[in-house]
Amino acid sequence: MNDNEILQHLKDEAREDLDFYSNLGKEKRERWVVSEFLRVIKHPFKETEIKSLEQSSKVDVRFVDANFQIKEITNPNTLRGKRVKDTYNSIKSIQSLNDLQLPSIVEDVPAVAKIYDLIVTQTETLSDIGKYEKSKKELDLIFYITRTRASLIEEEEINTSDFSGLGWRSVICLNGRQAVVLYASEEAPRYIQACSGRVIDIDNH
Repeated sequence: MNDNEILQHLKDEAREDLDFYSNLGKEKRERWVVSEFLRVIKHPFKETEIKSLEQSSKVDVRFVDANFQIKEITNPNTLRGKRVKDTYNSIKSIQSLNDLQLPSIVEDVPAVAKIYDLIVTQTETLSDIGKYEKSKKELDLIFYITRTRASLIEEEEINTSDFSGLGWRSVICLNGRQAVVLYASEEAPRYIQACSGRVIDIDNH
């Protein structure tokens, strides 16, 4: 690959990132989270079966009998959107790799935390929001973790009583290394129930 090809590849990646992390890319990101979860737990699916619903719906993504409400846990005060936009703007018009100057953005370093504790706290907070009061018993809540300095979930941490009284049909975690079903009620889809309490390592799938 020569310099021109490398530069074009970088431009294409920057454009794809801009589209993916834009407001218009929200539905695509949510569908990706669902497809990745299904892939890791080895549940068969077709991409056409993973469908975004209208913004007014309590369901973000529907897959057959699953109704996913998707929440991302990021670094506090994250500037990802600005970083992606600035990167694209800095690279889109340059003619040579020698002209490449990526922007430097300083972000706060988050305190060390446990992913499990973050999810318990977020689930409790969401449970108190009125708009989910009537629908959460039919929702499969899935957290996608992009926060750094957060320790992975250990199976011995999982306590279904942390979630069973909050009213959700199931509570799921997906991070860069794991897929974990933290809680699944008897009404949750069977393939979600089958994974309850298990930590599935993405590196092995």
